[in-house]
Amino acid sequence: MRTTPVCQIDRLDMIPAQGGRKESRFPVTTHLLVEMWQAPFGVLARAEEVEQALRFSGNGSGARGEVIVYQFQPYGVSAKATFGDAHIFIHTWPENGYAAVDIFAADEEGAYSILERMQQAFRPSYIHVVEVKRGNLISEGET
Repeated sequence: MRTTPVCQIDRLDMIPAQGGRKESRFPVTTHLLVEMWQAPFGVLARAEEVEQALRFSGNGSGARGEVIVYQFQPYGVSAKATFGDAHIFIHTWPENGYAAVDIFAADEEGAYSILERMQQAFRPSYIHVVEVKRGNLISEGET
């Protein structure tokens, strides 16, 4: 039996270089698109459990931050959490052991710290992550 989740990470380079424009390598934010599979039904099914997991994921202690949750019937949750310059959005399908997550953070380290705590809180067996650097500024250069 596997105790450590499998985690696959794909990094997308979203910096267009066209028409004589110069690239800027200073993204505004790191955006992780996360899919979690085979997470326990009980963690994904109830708003209270998802809220607690998001509070832990956002800052490690659960004390600070704003979390808004919506409970679907008979089960399933959509939620948004804001912790300073980090934002987490989650939608759960507990009957499939699945959750879709977006993590926005000011930097890569912050985004991956949140992801690590989410792995602890939601306990999925498999995780797929796509990393996108958002807000790359493009300045006009010589043509």
